[in-house]
Amino acid sequence: MFPKLKREDFLRKNHMNFLEMELKAYERYIAFTEDYLDKAVLDYQLKHKDALEEDTLDRKAAEEYRKKMFEVDGNFTQRFRESIIVQLFSFFEKAILNSCEMYYFNKELDEGHQEGMNTKAGFEEAKAFLKKEVRLTLNELNPELDFFSKLSTLRNKIVHHQLGNLSDDRKKINDIRALSKNRFIIQKKRDFLTSYFIHFDKPEFSFEIIDKIKLFYRKLEEKGVYYL
Repeated sequence: MFPKLKREDFLRKNHMNFLEMELKAYERYIAFTEDYLDKAVLDYQLKHKDALEEDTLDRKAAEEYRKKMFEVDGNFTQRFRESIIVQLFSFFEKAILNSCEMYYFNKELDEGHQEGMNTKAGFEEAKAFLKKEVRLTLNELNPELDFFSKLSTLRNKIVHHQLGNLSDDRKKINDIRALSKNRFIIQKKRDFLTSYFIHFDKPEFSFEIIDKIKLFYRKLEEKGVYYL
């Protein structure tokens, strides 16, 4: 085992490379799947158009291609983008908790200082640790902390299949609405009960989450908190 100082030096020099490698796999996966979905939509669109040509008119086939086109462009694409949000936030949450735990052992903090930190802890627990033990002025990270706090709300709604049901908590509505700006569509629907329609129309949102994770860790490394 390396001495503590050498280990920290090694992490300080290399932890962003480790993080980049992990996130690069997500970037390739997202790009590949988004491209595949786009090509599938275009393929069904062309087949739909061909089926309506006068010399090959086949209204039944055209309707089937139209349904498949909207199924891919709508249902499949939405489910993929929702799953990516969940995966990326889960990656980030696990990473930041591991980083806090590593900081605790590297700095040999008093045992009582880690009270409450456990494998089931979440992002809010990590925030409290960074503030108390790392002496991090949270204002330094407010843009990133605000982004991930709101993303946590959105992730939880996706996981519990409650994207349309936000009326139970005004703060959650406001958080997701604020997060949606220039990222995805949220519309209020008034039927028997008020509900919301959320449509993830921009693939760039997934890549922005990845960029936010990298930026967050670049700021943390200045305080000796590294990706593990």
